[in-house]
Formats: sequence, C-alpha cells, structure tokens
Amino acid sequence: MEENIAKIVVDSTSKQILGITFYRRNFRFKCRRCATFCCKLGSPSLAEKDVQRIKETGYVIDNLLERNTERESNSVLKTETRLRKRNDGSCIFLRFNDETKIYECSVYDARPVLCRVYPFDLERIDSNSFMLRFIPCCNGLNSVDGELVNEMFINNYLRDAIFEIL
Repeated sequence: MEENIAKIVVDSTSKQILGITFYRRNFRFKCRRCATFCCKLGSPSLAEKDVQRIKETGYVIDNLLERNTERESNSVLKTETRLRKRNDGSCIFLRFNDETKIYECSVYDARPVLCRVYPFDLERIDSNSFMLRFIPCCNGLNSVDGELVNEMFINNYLRDAIFEIL
C-alpha cells in the first residue's frame, strides 16, 4: 500500500528494534498544531497505561471513558475503552490557546499512546513485526520543512509508544 512507510521488526522482551526496512524514502512530517483531524474526529482507544497516566494528572477518569464500539480489525491496539468525545466530535482534552493561536492538549504529557504515534499507525504483521503506516488525512505529512521519517525519527518519537502498544 502507498501508506506503508516501513516494516519494523522488534524484540518485545528486550524492547529493542531489531530492524527497519523502509518503503518510503524522503518522507517527512511536521505537526502543524492544527488539530484538524487528529483531535477533532473522534476519540482514541485507551490502553490500561493510558488510563493510569490520565488518572495521575488528577482527572476522575470514570467520567471520561466510554465503551469502544469502533475498533478497527487491523489496528495493533484493540481495547474495550476509549475517551469520550464532545458533541462536535472533538477530543475532550483539546484546547485552543487564544494567545498563541494553536491547539493544545490539556494532558499532553499523559496523552494516550495512539495520540503519541499519530499520524502514524501500526499494523501487525506477526508477533515480532508490524508495518508503520501513515494516516493520509494529516496536514503535516510530507511537509517540505518537516523532519525526515527515518531510523532516528522512529527511535526519537515512536519507539517508546511502539513498545507500549505491543
């Protein structure tokens, strides 16, 4: 598929990336802080660690959860729980900063793992490997001023989330 970026082989026991095979070279990403798709079109599924992190911020988590009825069959993270969303479909933690004119997450440091990897997605191939794909609706994909999505990018921005999901 054209959304495939790389196949990643991991050792989940030692939490090491054993190999990355790139299918797209010179692919770039830079978050535009627009929240157009990532934070306004529904709410993410939550892993247990996500729930715990949000609880630690002081929120009463039970008021923020709903049953997950929209699980994608190919998604790596399959859970029964997701964040509630506002009536307009946006994330309950999304805030617009009038001063800076950008969107912010009110629980950014504790944000769910799926938010940590967006606009990327992980599709399981087998127990030790998965496909890193991009979600094509993001405005920050392939930006000329974006950071190159390479091994360093994956290690710096996605590695911890990858092992949390697996």
